[in-house]
Amino acid sequence: MIRRIVNTIIISVIALAAKAQTDSIVATADTLPPLSGNWIQQLMQVNYRINDPRIRYPKFANFCRKVYNWGDHTFNTYDPNYVVGTGKNWKTYIKSYNWLQTYAYLFGMFNHDNAIRLHTKMNSDLGVSLNFMAVSIGYTWNVNRWMSNVRDDRSSFNFAFTCSLFSAELMTWRSRGDGYLTKFGNYQAPGNQKFSFLLPGGVDQSAFNINAYYFFNNKKYSQSAAYHYSKYQKRSAGTWLIGLSFNQQKINIDFSSLPEDVRLAVPELPLKNHYEYQDYNLMGGYAYNCVMPHNWLYNITVLPSFGYKRSHLVEKGTKEMLAANMQMKMSMTYNHRALFASGIIRFDGGLIFKKDYAFFNAMESVTILVGMRF
Repeated sequence: MIRRIVNTIIISVIALAAKAQTDSIVATADTLPPLSGNWIQQLMQVNYRINDPRIRYPKFANFCRKVYNWGDHTFNTYDPNYVVGTGKNWKTYIKSYNWLQTYAYLFGMFNHDNAIRLHTKMNSDLGVSLNFMAVSIGYTWNVNRWMSNVRDDRSSFNFAFTCSLFSAELMTWRSRGDGYLTKFGNYQAPGNQKFSFLLPGGVDQSAFNINAYYFFNNKKYSQSAAYHYSKYQKRSAGTWLIGLSFNQQKINIDFSSLPEDVRLAVPELPLKNHYEYQDYNLMGGYAYNCVMPHNWLYNITVLPSFGYKRSHLVEKGTKEMLAANMQMKMSMTYNHRALFASGIIRFDGGLIFKKDYAFFNAMESVTILVGMRF
């Protein structure tokens, strides 16, 4: 009984994890060399081509295979004149992931004299990953800790699933540490020097985001070609997008370390600011894959979103208002046979706006990776 359950789980994982691949097996089991061992060993012998007619599946495992084939045909079919598979199930890569948060806000009716801008330091991670179809395992090193030998209180997690019809993503991150002021109202640094002030441990932010969106031109456009490297985009194509998102943010900014003369530049600003908001949005936008000479692929995806926002600002109370967020990302990918390299720039921003204040925060990141398929 236990063995049957284990076998069922294994075939289910393989079927759900597999990306689109059309098994071009036209021969019958009688004309091909026989396979040895149980059905799991047979799968390994044919490099996990689940539709090989020689594999002797148990009844339930065969049912799972048929369900996967239906889902693969329904949700992961492309026009081969525009998108084709890579022909490889495995890939491995090394990546450098660099990210920071930026903040800007105004008190009063967008009075520039009250504008405040600050950002965190750049967080840098170095990671390696090994992927089989849609299943991956990897490890990430904190580069900041290598450079400064200081343990940063930060973490990030990202999970994404993309097929021809839609893409879904979950992101969480937490960062607590120094903030760097670049503007604080109308305060001028002595000697007209460029204003820059360190807020030691002054910024603490955590975020949770889920979004999913549908590709209208899903037969000719592939998001996987630009960001997951499991497809090749043969001809340029774009698509309109529509979807839903949920976003939750908790932000604490502490200005207590500011000297008295600096604080007077924006006297209405509380020394300790606490922001919380949750919003539910309708997303809409456009994505485009531009196929360039010499195996280069450029992508741009722009997704503004609008909806309902419930926010809280210290000393301002809870507000219910319209949500206005923006997600934008660009990538440049190079493919050379089994090798690939890519650079990705991403921006995720949100806005809190009321007649007496406005607050904008964003996460910005740059990713560079190099890998191979096999």
